[in-house]
Amino acid sequence: MEDKLDTLIKSVNELKTSNNKLVSSINSLSEKVATITNKVNDHSAQLNTLFSKLASLTTKVETIESKIESSNTKSSILINDNLITEMVDRQSRRNNVLLFNLPEALNDPTNASSDSTTIQNILDFLDLKTKPNSVTRLGKPSSSNTTKPRPVKLRFSDQKDIFELFSFQNKLKSNSTWKDLRFSSDRTKQQQEYMSHLRQELLNRQSNGEQNLIIKYIKGTPTIINSKN
Repeated sequence: MEDKLDTLIKSVNELKTSNNKLVSSINSLSEKVATITNKVNDHSAQLNTLFSKLASLTTKVETIESKIESSNTKSSILINDNLITEMVDRQSRRNNVLLFNLPEALNDPTNASSDSTTIQNILDFLDLKTKPNSVTRLGKPSSSNTTKPRPVKLRFSDQKDIFELFSFQNKLKSNSTWKDLRFSSDRTKQQQEYMSHLRQELLNRQSNGEQNLIIKYIKGTPTIINSKN
C-alpha cells in the first residue's frame, strides 16, 4: 500500500515538475510574443511615419512639376515671342545698308542733300545702276564729335542691288577719297552679338595656329570657313 502511495506521490511530483516547466515555457513564449509584438508596433509606427513623409514628398514633387511645366510653358511662349520679334525686325531691315566713315557736311545740319549726292557719286563710281529710296543719318548730330561721323542708312527697293553693292565695294579702296568707307548689313542686336562672337572665335582659332580662315556668308548666315577649301 505504501509503495503505491509513494509511486502516486512521485507521479504527482513529476506532473508538478512537468507543469512548472510547461508554465515556464509558456511564460517564455509569452515574453517573446510580447517582444515581437512591440517590434511590430514599432515598425508599424515607422512605416506610418515613412508613409506620411512619402505623401509629403509626393505633394512637393507634384508642386515642383507643376511649376516646371508652367515655367516651360512661359519660356516657350517667350521664346516664340522673341523669335517672331527677331524675324519681323530682320524683315524690316533686309533692304537696308549702313555706310560708315562718310564725313558729314559742316554747312548742312541734316546732311541729307550732301549725303545723297555723295552716295550717288559712289554708286556711279562702282558702276551700279541703282539709287537708294532713302538716305538717313543715324543718331543726333554733335558739333563736338566731328572726327567720327554718324553712320548713314540707305534703303533700297531690291535686295539684288544690295548684293551687287557688297560685291563691288572693294573697288572703293582704289579711291583716295573713299578708301575708308565701309558698307554693312543693317543687323539686328542679335545678329550683331552673333557676329561679334564669330569674330572673337576667328581670332582665337587664328591665335591657335589655324590658317586661311575667313568669315563668309553662306545662305545669308555668316560662317567661319577655310578659304582654301
